[in-house]
Amino acid sequence: MPAAENEAIVRRIFDAFARKEGLALRGLFSDDAVWSVPGRGLMAGVYEGRDAIFRFLAKLPKETDGTYSSELIDVLASEDRAAALYRAHGSRLGRALELDQVLLFLIEDGLVRRVLALPSDPDAFEAFWA
Repeated sequence: MPAAENEAIVRRIFDAFARKEGLALRGLFSDDAVWSVPGRGLMAGVYEGRDAIFRFLAKLPKETDGTYSSELIDVLASEDRAAALYRAHGSRLGRALELDQVLLFLIEDGLVRRVLALPSDPDAFEAFWA
């Protein structure tokens, strides 16, 4: 896939999430996609399969009483990869989150196959999701 198409896929993912339109994501992930979140907190884990990924993404607003949001800052893309830099915002159990993060995407045949989440401050990320 051309880099511009992979960039467009990532931008569509962030746009659908911001509009709370989870169904718009269905055609963007492969059935066997994997999303990995490092750490030990509530959201950490390896989510295997499109349905598991969608349950994970749906958990973000539930765990933050609807306050979780992500502000896309930039996307870098190549023929089979993309990186999204974004700012995550939210509040949970009296704690606030305002943290830059990177998502690394592997994209094949127009579908997301793998995502790795990398918070800029792992300790702050862990504390928020503890």
